[in-house]
Formats: sequence, structure tokens, C-alpha cells
Amino acid sequence: MAKKRKKAIDRVEFVYMEKKVDVFKLADLLLRGVPLITNFEEYEPIESNKVITFLSGVTYALDGEIEMIQNKIFLFATKEDYKDGSLRKFVKEYKE
Repeated sequence: MAKKRKKAIDRVEFVYMEKKVDVFKLADLLLRGVPLITNFEEYEPIESNKVITFLSGVTYALDGEIEMIQNKIFLFATKEDYKDGSLRKFVKEYKE
């Protein structure tokens, strides 16, 4: 019997951005099919833009989508992750 894959919302990694966060490890998570919700509220604006640009490129390469949930809070995920509806429901509930 095939193992049922967890819903996308159950696989999400919540990341509070701070200086010690390794963006390449975040990219590896995306490549392994882990949706990311990143919080840039306390992160420097210039650094935030660099990280968002980098993760956007990774997400684009994976045929993904980026959602701004709130100011400085973003969701990076593949289109496949959105198919079960759990991420769309989360975004709808928390988007400002």
C-alpha cells in the first residue's frame, strides 16, 4: 500500500528570518518539496530583498508560486503543493 503524502500545510516550514539563516538550506527545503513561510519583519530591508529574489528564482525554477500573506511574510511553494487546497485555505485565512 502506498504511503499517503501529508497535506502541504502539514509540511510547511515556518522560518523567522535572522542573520544566521542559511538561504541555501532554505532553497534545499524547497527542492525537497517543503513549502516555506518566511517572516522578514525584523530582517534588514536590503537583505530581505536579496533573499526574496533568490527564493523567488528557486520557486520559479520549480514551477512554483509566491504569495505575500502579510507585509514581510511570504509563502514559497510549488504549484503541486497548492493542489490539495490546504495552502490556499491558509493564505485566505491569514492574508491581509
